[in-house]
Amino acid sequence: MRRKFIKQNITKQILFTIFGTFIAAIGVRLIVVSGLGADAISTLVLGILQHVSVQFGTVSMLFNGIILIIIFFYDRTMIGIGSIINSFGLGFCLNILDWLGILHTIPDGTAYLSIIAGSIIFGIGTGIYLLADAGSAAYESLMILLKRLIKSSVKTARILLDALIFLTGFLLGGHIGWGTVIVLLLMGPSLEVTLNQLPKLKFFRIQEAK
Repeated sequence: MRRKFIKQNITKQILFTIFGTFIAAIGVRLIVVSGLGADAISTLVLGILQHVSVQFGTVSMLFNGIILIIIFFYDRTMIGIGSIINSFGLGFCLNILDWLGILHTIPDGTAYLSIIAGSIIFGIGTGIYLLADAGSAAYESLMILLKRLIKSSVKTARILLDALIFLTGFLLGGHIGWGTVIVLLLMGPSLEVTLNQLPKLKFFRIQEAK
Protein backbone atom coordinates (compact mmCIF):
# COMPACT_ATOMS: atom_id res chain seq x y z
CA MET A 1 0.00 0.00 0.00
CA ARG A 2 2.79 2.41 0.95
CA ARG A 3 4.72 1.53 -2.20
CA LYS A 4 1.69 2.44 -4.35
CA PHE A 5 1.27 5.72 -2.43
CA ILE A 6 4.85 6.77 -3.21
CA LYS A 7 4.45 5.82 -6.87
CA GLN A 8 1.36 8.02 -7.19
CA ASN A 9 3.32 10.93 -5.71
CA ILE A 10 6.15 10.56 -8.23
CA THR A 11 3.60 10.36 -11.04
CA LYS A 12 1.99 13.58 -9.87
CA GLN A 13 5.38 15.30 -9.64
CA ILE A 14 6.20 14.34 -13.22
CA LEU A 15 2.77 15.42 -14.48
CA PHE A 16 3.07 18.79 -12.72
CA THR A 17 6.55 19.28 -14.14
CA ILE A 18 5.42 18.54 -17.71
CA PHE A 19 2.23 20.62 -17.43
CA GLY A 20 4.00 23.55 -15.79
CA THR A 21 6.76 23.47 -18.39
CA PHE A 22 4.25 23.52 -21.26
CA ILE A 23 2.32 26.44 -19.72
CA ALA A 24 5.58 28.33 -19.19
CA ALA A 25 6.50 27.73 -22.86
CA ILE A 26 3.24 29.33 -23.97
CA GLY A 27 4.04 32.31 -21.74
CA VAL A 28 7.54 32.63 -23.19
CA ARG A 29 6.16 32.46 -26.72
CA LEU A 30 3.63 35.23 -26.02
CA ILE A 31 6.41 37.38 -24.54
CA VAL A 32 8.78 36.87 -27.45
CA VAL A 33 6.19 37.34 -30.21
CA SER A 34 5.18 40.71 -28.71
CA GLY A 35 8.50 42.14 -29.90
CA LEU A 36 8.62 44.50 -26.91
CA GLY A 37 11.40 42.80 -24.97
CA ALA A 38 11.67 39.57 -23.05
CA ASP A 39 12.84 37.80 -19.91
CA ALA A 40 16.57 37.32 -19.34
CA ILE A 41 17.03 33.91 -20.97
CA SER A 42 14.81 34.77 -23.95
CA THR A 43 16.83 37.99 -24.48
CA LEU A 44 20.02 35.91 -24.54
CA VAL A 45 18.50 33.35 -26.91
CA LEU A 46 17.23 36.10 -29.24
CA GLY A 47 20.73 37.59 -29.23
CA ILE A 48 22.28 34.23 -30.14
CA LEU A 49 19.72 33.80 -32.93
CA GLN A 50 21.14 36.91 -34.58
CA HIS A 51 24.23 34.83 -35.36
CA VAL A 52 22.94 31.29 -35.93
CA SER A 53 20.10 29.82 -37.99
CA VAL A 54 18.32 27.42 -35.59
CA GLN A 55 15.01 27.35 -33.77
CA PHE A 56 14.45 29.35 -30.59
CA GLY A 57 13.63 26.21 -28.62
CA THR A 58 16.78 24.43 -29.78
CA VAL A 59 19.04 27.22 -28.50
CA SER A 60 17.08 27.17 -25.22
CA MET A 61 17.68 23.42 -24.85
CA LEU A 62 21.40 23.75 -25.58
CA PHE A 63 21.77 26.61 -23.10
CA ASN A 64 19.96 24.70 -20.34
CA GLY A 65 21.86 21.53 -21.14
CA ILE A 66 25.22 23.28 -20.69
CA ILE A 67 24.06 24.70 -17.36
CA LEU A 68 22.91 21.28 -16.14
CA ILE A 69 26.30 19.78 -17.00
CA ILE A 70 28.02 22.50 -14.96
CA ILE A 71 25.62 21.99 -12.04
CA PHE A 72 26.03 18.20 -12.22
CA PHE A 73 29.76 18.46 -11.55
CA TYR A 74 29.29 21.18 -8.93
CA ASP A 75 26.38 19.77 -6.89
CA ARG A 76 24.38 16.96 -8.50
CA THR A 77 21.93 16.91 -5.56
CA MET A 78 20.22 19.96 -7.08
CA ILE A 79 19.30 17.96 -10.17
CA GLY A 80 16.20 15.77 -10.29
CA ILE A 81 13.89 14.34 -12.95
CA GLY A 82 12.12 17.70 -13.00
CA SER A 83 15.37 19.47 -13.87
CA ILE A 84 15.75 17.34 -17.00
CA ILE A 85 12.10 17.64 -18.02
CA ASN A 86 12.00 21.42 -17.54
CA SER A 87 15.40 22.21 -19.05
CA PHE A 88 14.85 20.27 -22.26
CA GLY A 89 11.04 20.23 -22.23
CA LEU A 90 10.71 24.02 -22.39
CA GLY A 91 12.73 24.21 -25.60
CA PHE A 92 10.94 21.15 -26.99
CA CYS A 93 7.53 22.72 -26.30
CA LEU A 94 8.65 25.96 -27.96
CA ASN A 95 9.73 23.99 -31.03
CA ILE A 96 6.37 22.21 -31.09
CA LEU A 97 4.58 25.57 -31.08
CA ASP A 98 6.82 26.58 -34.00
CA TRP A 99 6.11 23.39 -35.93
CA LEU A 100 2.37 23.80 -35.41
CA GLY A 101 2.54 27.44 -36.51
CA ILE A 102 1.03 28.60 -33.21
CA LEU A 103 1.80 32.13 -31.95
CA HIS A 104 4.10 33.00 -34.82
CA THR A 105 2.37 36.37 -35.09
CA ILE A 106 -0.23 38.37 -33.17
CA PRO A 107 -2.87 40.84 -34.41
CA ASP A 108 -1.80 44.46 -34.80
CA GLY A 109 -2.20 46.50 -31.64
CA THR A 110 -2.04 43.54 -29.25
CA ALA A 111 1.68 43.61 -28.43
CA TYR A 112 1.22 44.90 -24.88
CA LEU A 113 -1.70 42.54 -24.26
CA SER A 114 0.50 39.68 -25.48
CA ILE A 115 3.43 40.46 -23.20
CA ILE A 116 1.19 41.08 -20.17
CA ALA A 117 -0.62 37.77 -20.70
CA GLY A 118 2.67 36.02 -21.45
CA SER A 119 4.32 37.30 -18.26
CA ILE A 120 1.42 36.09 -16.11
CA ILE A 121 1.19 32.73 -17.87
CA PHE A 122 4.98 32.29 -17.62
CA GLY A 123 4.75 32.90 -13.85
CA ILE A 124 1.88 30.44 -13.44
CA GLY A 125 3.68 27.74 -15.42
CA THR A 126 6.88 28.25 -13.43
CA GLY A 127 4.87 28.06 -10.20
CA ILE A 128 3.24 24.77 -11.18
CA TYR A 129 6.67 23.38 -12.06
CA LEU A 130 8.11 24.47 -8.71
CA LEU A 131 5.18 22.91 -6.84
CA ALA A 132 6.22 19.56 -8.31
CA ASP A 133 9.37 19.75 -6.14
CA ALA A 134 11.18 17.44 -8.56
CA GLY A 135 14.50 19.25 -8.90
CA SER A 136 15.76 22.75 -9.60
CA ALA A 137 15.44 24.17 -13.11
CA ALA A 138 18.71 24.97 -14.87
CA TYR A 139 18.49 28.75 -14.42
CA GLU A 140 17.49 28.48 -10.75
CA SER A 141 20.39 26.07 -10.18
CA LEU A 142 22.76 28.57 -11.79
CA MET A 143 21.42 31.24 -9.45
CA ILE A 144 22.07 29.02 -6.42
CA LEU A 145 25.59 28.33 -7.71
CA LEU A 146 26.26 32.07 -8.06
CA LYS A 147 24.81 32.70 -4.58
CA ARG A 148 27.26 30.22 -3.08
CA LEU A 149 30.23 31.52 -5.04
CA ILE A 150 29.78 35.18 -4.08
CA LYS A 151 28.23 34.36 -0.66
CA SER A 152 25.22 36.61 -1.19
CA SER A 153 21.47 36.49 -0.68
CA VAL A 154 19.19 34.80 -3.22
CA LYS A 155 17.80 38.21 -4.22
CA THR A 156 21.27 39.65 -4.92
CA ALA A 157 22.36 36.55 -6.84
CA ARG A 158 19.19 36.65 -8.99
CA ILE A 159 19.60 40.35 -9.79
CA LEU A 160 23.26 39.88 -10.74
CA LEU A 161 22.54 36.80 -12.83
CA ASP A 162 19.63 38.46 -14.66
CA ALA A 163 21.75 41.57 -15.27
CA LEU A 164 24.60 39.47 -16.70
CA ILE A 165 22.29 37.45 -18.95
CA PHE A 166 20.40 40.55 -20.11
CA LEU A 167 23.67 42.36 -20.89
CA THR A 168 25.09 39.39 -22.79
CA GLY A 169 21.89 39.02 -24.80
CA PHE A 170 21.79 42.74 -25.55
CA LEU A 171 25.41 42.78 -26.72
CA LEU A 172 24.68 39.83 -29.00
CA GLY A 173 21.78 41.73 -30.58
CA GLY A 174 18.82 40.84 -28.38
CA HIS A 175 16.14 43.48 -27.85
CA ILE A 176 15.51 45.09 -24.46
CA GLY A 177 12.48 47.39 -24.23
CA TRP A 178 9.52 48.34 -22.07
CA GLY A 179 8.34 44.78 -22.36
CA THR A 180 11.35 43.69 -20.35
CA VAL A 181 10.16 45.87 -17.47
CA ILE A 182 6.64 44.43 -17.78
CA VAL A 183 8.03 40.88 -17.54
CA LEU A 184 10.07 41.78 -14.45
CA LEU A 185 7.04 43.42 -12.78
CA LEU A 186 4.42 40.76 -13.55
CA MET A 187 6.24 37.43 -13.66
CA GLY A 188 7.27 37.46 -9.97
CA PRO A 189 3.83 38.32 -8.52
CA SER A 190 2.05 35.75 -10.72
CA LEU A 191 4.60 33.14 -9.60
CA GLU A 192 4.06 34.06 -5.95
CA VAL A 193 0.26 33.91 -6.25
CA THR A 194 0.50 30.49 -7.91
CA LEU A 195 2.77 29.11 -5.19
CA ASN A 196 0.51 30.50 -2.44
CA GLN A 197 -2.93 29.75 -3.85
CA LEU A 198 -2.72 26.46 -5.76
CA PRO A 199 -1.61 24.38 -2.72
CA LYS A 200 -4.94 25.33 -1.10
CA LEU A 201 -6.49 22.91 -3.60
CA LYS A 202 -6.01 19.30 -2.53
CA PHE A 203 -4.97 18.21 -6.04
CA PHE A 204 -1.90 20.47 -5.94
CA ARG A 205 -0.59 19.26 -2.56
CA ILE A 206 2.37 17.10 -3.46
CA GLN A 207 3.55 16.81 0.15
CA GLU A 208 0.38 14.98 1.29
CA ALA A 209 1.31 11.99 -0.77
CA LYS A 210 4.58 11.46 1.07
